[in-house]
Amino acid sequence: MGNELQLLIESIPAHVVVTTPSGEVETANRTALEYFGTTLEELKDWKTSDIVHPDDLQHTIAAQRKGLETARAYNVETRHRRADGVYHWFNVLGLPFLDTDGRIVRWFHLTIDIDEQKRAVEALRASEINLRHIIDNIPGFVSTLKPAGVIEIVNRPFLEYFGKTVEELRAWETSDIAHPDDLPRYTIAFSNSMKAGTPFDDEIRLRRADGVYRWFHVRSVPVRHADGSITCWYSVMTDIHNGKRAEEDLRRTESELLHASRVTSLGVLAASIAHEVNQPLAGIITNASTSLRMLAADPPNVDGARETARRTIRDANRASEVIARLRALFKKKDPTPETLDLNEAAREVIALSLSRLQSDRVILRQELANDLPVVTADRVQLQQVILNLVLNASDAMSGVEDRPRELMIRTEREDGGRVRLTVKDAGVGIDPQRVDKLFEAFHSTKSGGLGIGLSISRSIIEHHHGRIWAAPNNGPGATFSFSIPGEPERITATVKRARA
Repeated sequence: MGNELQLLIESIPAHVVVTTPSGEVETANRTALEYFGTTLEELKDWKTSDIVHPDDLQHTIAAQRKGLETARAYNVETRHRRADGVYHWFNVLGLPFLDTDGRIVRWFHLTIDIDEQKRAVEALRASEINLRHIIDNIPGFVSTLKPAGVIEIVNRPFLEYFGKTVEELRAWETSDIAHPDDLPRYTIAFSNSMKAGTPFDDEIRLRRADGVYRWFHVRSVPVRHADGSITCWYSVMTDIHNGKRAEEDLRRTESELLHASRVTSLGVLAASIAHEVNQPLAGIITNASTSLRMLAADPPNVDGARETARRTIRDANRASEVIARLRALFKKKDPTPETLDLNEAAREVIALSLSRLQSDRVILRQELANDLPVVTADRVQLQQVILNLVLNASDAMSGVEDRPRELMIRTEREDGGRVRLTVKDAGVGIDPQRVDKLFEAFHSTKSGGLGIGLSISRSIIEHHHGRIWAAPNNGPGATFSFSIPGEPERITATVKRARA
């Protein structure tokens, strides 16, 4: 080899080994010899020494042989022993050097240290394996989605639950994976979230491999580049079926308690209701007897009998209205939202409880606003809350003798289109330190109370997207209030015209 070529390979800042066309080592630069800590003669025996790692030797020899046979450049990754005995990963690039006739006269082997990159790749691979192991053992369904929302990767519990491949799972919008009753709503919400790039949060029933549907909570969040564009979505699905069933059982129990509370409250009113019904019934009997006498007269007093019959019908209607209100409150049925006037609902409750309040020497005052928007609510449930607050107020004044037992029922409009009903009494009042506990289940200020009335009332009002609270008065007594959303003015106007 000429001096100029030797000088050239010495100037290259990498390990360079030159071999003959048959693959025998001819020369190497100083950088290579210093790294291996060997002489050129020792380097020539690399196939039988420990210069190349024993685990890599055969595939290194095979790569070189294939390059020699095909007369093509080759590339192989292998570990080389450093002078101190430590092996490092190298990328060996074998390049044929041709003469003017196209014949190979030498092979140049450029050896580049890739140990750091190799270890980084191995660390990354180990990290990915570890991450996959963690993800597969998460007690939930984890997946990654492409920017458009297409499923990319899912964990093992995900696959086991559905018993489907990833490719089959990607067709969830057109398969039986999602419950048909939930699919239209869920698909729209999911699509809107993907388009807007906002976190997705929803509940849906998903079909298990055995055909059983269970409730899941689905949460997806976007992962973004520095420029704000979405790279992927992380999604977690959690089985909430048992919790959902527990909610249904709780709702059913609450309904039972509500009915029991309603019946208990009306039991207290039984005497006054009987009195209220008895009055029109007595009128009916009197009118009927009068009518018979008028018709039996000679000549019959037809005009008088006719007028008496009208009064009979009037009294019968009064009794019928009382019974209808009573049946509505006693009836056990599922909540039925309707558009109603809060004042009207309050008046019906007042009509039922008026005799009871009068017997308790309660002075009832009403301040019902005329400009209230209508509300959408379950009439019976809302009236149960009002009835509970009225009876509680009356009970709170049962021992009051040094001042009038005044009870104020007020309705008013709030900001934001909401409506408020307030019941204010002049009773014993409430401890400011225990106001928050009043609405807890089984907490009662009455010696014989069950402590469920106010708790149920709070549940009803919160179900109607409202709030209920209490506060001590500046003077004697306490004030209980609830506030619920009202409907827009156009709906209120339409309803009031229809009822006019």
